Amino acid sequence: MLTHRLLFRIAWPSLVASLLFLTSCAAAAVYLGLRQEATVRRLEEDLHGRRIVDDLLRHLAELIEIGLHGDDSGRGRDAALAESVPRLLAEFEATTGPDPDEVGMVHRLGAAFRRYREAERAGEGAADRAALAILETDVRQALRHLDARIAEETARSLAMMHRTASWTAWALAGVGIMATIAGLFFGYSVASGLERTMVRAEELSALGQMAAGMAHELRNPLTAISMLVQLQRERPEGEGLPPEDLAIIEREIARMEERLKAFIDFARPSRPKWRRIDLRDVATAAVVLIQGRAGKHRVEARFDPPPDPIWVEADAEQIGRALINLAMNAIDAMPRGGRLTVTTSRAADGFVEVAVDDTGPGVEPRALPRLFEPFFTSKEAGLGLGLSISERIARDHGGRLIAGNRPEGGARFVLRLPGPSRPAPA
Repeated sequence: MLTHRLLFRIAWPSLVASLLFLTSCAAAAVYLGLRQEATVRRLEEDLHGRRIVDDLLRHLAELIEIGLHGDDSGRGRDAALAESVPRLLAEFEATTGPDPDEVGMVHRLGAAFRRYREAERAGEGAADRAALAILETDVRQALRHLDARIAEETARSLAMMHRTASWTAWALAGVGIMATIAGLFFGYSVASGLERTMVRAEELSALGQMAAGMAHELRNPLTAISMLVQLQRERPEGEGLPPEDLAIIEREIARMEERLKAFIDFARPSRPKWRRIDLRDVATAAVVLIQGRAGKHRVEARFDPPPDPIWVEADAEQIGRALINLAMNAIDAMPRGGRLTVTTSRAADGFVEVAVDDTGPGVEPRALPRLFEPFFTSKEAGLGLGLSISERIARDHGGRLIAGNRPEGGARFVLRLPGPSRPAPA
């Protein structure tokens, strides 16, 4: 079970990164919100100014129409319009803010309208025509400049609003992408930390099993040797051990050496020494080495190498050890004799395969899932490390060790290794 300290050690980078990411998102949201608020406020001011300019243009058109007709029917309307124009100019100046260009345009428009009013009050005839000319030239020109300015500012505000909306969309997309990347990265970091912890726990568990298995395997030979030594001490001085007892001691010492070598191979695996080898030579050497034991068990061991070389990048010693382990297990599975066949071939996916077949009883289906576990064995005198070591050698070479049963009876173990067309593991 994971401790709180271990969980904190694994998860603290994710927590710190999450806080930094949250702070960055909050700052970006505040900045975009303030910018959007300023843009909307500016656009509202421009739209309000646009409405005032439209009213001024409408009033100017009515004043010009009244001046062109020159009758007394429009005098009352003329006075009302003349009074509303300064009010609209004052309202516009109050909404323009500190923009000096717009303020200057409003002042020029006001000055032109005051000249119109002065010319209108001067009298009839030439004075009316002069006032009408001021409306059609000075006032209309100043009002058109102000109208163009307001249209330009409105377009600029709309463009800024579009840019702000685009920034907001890109910011949200960036937040989503960064959150996804951060989640994947830190999820991978946490998973890697947990994986390392689990691997370490499995190694410690295997080490405990190894210690227990070593104690059990060494206790029996040591007990036999101790009993022989005690019997020797009870005999008269000068009498040595009989040859039978010496043979027992030698056999038990050899047994301990074999067990210790298996433990060392399992506990301290060596890294593969990569070189280009012909798999046919390795398989031939392995079959030659097990011929003596196969003959004692009345097992016929055969290997018919193919005519063409089967090249692989591998450690010949380790691959040979794996094949010998598989062949020894096959021989032990046929105590009454049988046939052991080793074959090599190339697979369609670029791998090369070495198959070890026997004519024994095969592998029990319930034992298949645990077949490569350390110290798992179905033999009374077995240690349970041979298949585990062979499977690890296959993995270290980027391959696999597959166990199964043949349809015609017997077990089949297939060692798959990357061929020349596939890169070897680093």
